[in-house]
Amino acid sequence: SPFATLKNNFDINHVFINPESEIKLNSTDFRDSKLFKTISDINPDILIVDLLWFPLHHLIDKLPGKKIFLSRQVSDNFFSIPLEEKPIQFNPQQYNKIISIEPFQSCIEMEQINPIIFRNKNEIMDKKTALNKLGLSNDKPVCLIAYNGHPGDFQHVKKIYSYLEDEDYQMVYSTNYDDGIFPIVDYFNAFDLIICGAGYNAFWETIYFSKEAIIVPTHVRFEDPQIRMEIGPDFTFQENGADQLVDIILNL
Repeated sequence: SPFATLKNNFDINHVFINPESEIKLNSTDFRDSKLFKTISDINPDILIVDLLWFPLHHLIDKLPGKKIFLSRQVSDNFFSIPLEEKPIQFNPQQYNKIISIEPFQSCIEMEQINPIIFRNKNEIMDKKTALNKLGLSNDKPVCLIAYNGHPGDFQHVKKIYSYLEDEDYQMVYSTNYDDGIFPIVDYFNAFDLIICGAGYNAFWETIYFSKEAIIVPTHVRFEDPQIRMEIGPDFTFQENGADQLVDIILNL
């Protein structure tokens, strides 16, 4: 992942596993895979699968713990993988809970919770502290351009909105391709305008924190940012989906 270094911002144990092929993870050879051995050694009570169900398809039943599958908005064909050896289909029976973490319609029956936000509203810096840490003043409005997308997309978006520099905005730029500010949501109280992508995190953070925002979609496989942009403005929520997920885990 181009954003793997973000893990260094937090004191969280982690294991990085290089992607393994469908041959290594097939129904007969999966026990020799690094993925199977690593999770088996961890011996989790709860295994949370964040969207990527297919690497675990043949081995999840042999893993310890209860299983939770999380899905953001994806197209129905995401749940079927046409492998050369044999196509595989997502199997809901492999999971104790299947949860959508944003509103969308799916061919898979899911329990819905609110979007998962990196911070609650009382956990981010106040405006004065955020401005000071960013080296900004309080006498001019602040615009954040935070964009990832594909390589090169950030430079393209920055160029489009460069005129704001001449309209009395103090500008803050951040992309995780270049050691951006992470988590940027910590500084949200400093920003009067946010320009970001229509991906999951940034989009729902602007909704949750009621920020004035310009959303710039990018092409994503299996996902339609336009659907999120159509649903989002009418979907308001106060309880962080992260807290709802904790309640589900504790009661599983």
